[in-house]
Amino acid sequence: MGALQRIAVTVADPAFHGFEIEVQGHTDDTPINTPQFPSNWELSAARASAAVRMFITAGIEPPRLKSVGLAEVAPKVPNRDMNGNPMPTNQSINRRILVSVHPR
Repeated sequence: MGALQRIAVTVADPAFHGFEIEVQGHTDDTPINTPQFPSNWELSAARASAAVRMFITAGIEPPRLKSVGLAEVAPKVPNRDMNGNPMPTNQSINRRILVSVHPR
């Protein structure tokens, strides 16, 4: 069972029914421009939305869910070194989703 599935099982428990689940999608700072994802905003929103869809499939009620795309504006670690060169390991870390559980 993957990490998202374990989270879904946990928050689907009746003990968590009074909680809201926010899923944030993040990208690195490399611009994207494809037909499917014209910018990092669309890519990050798609990441978050995919997790929300999985939570709904797992039985979590949609009113408890929020999907947020943050593109590259909130990196966990620096994307570039002090000379402006990409740091691929860090960029990989920044391509993520973050799941937060809050009381309603």
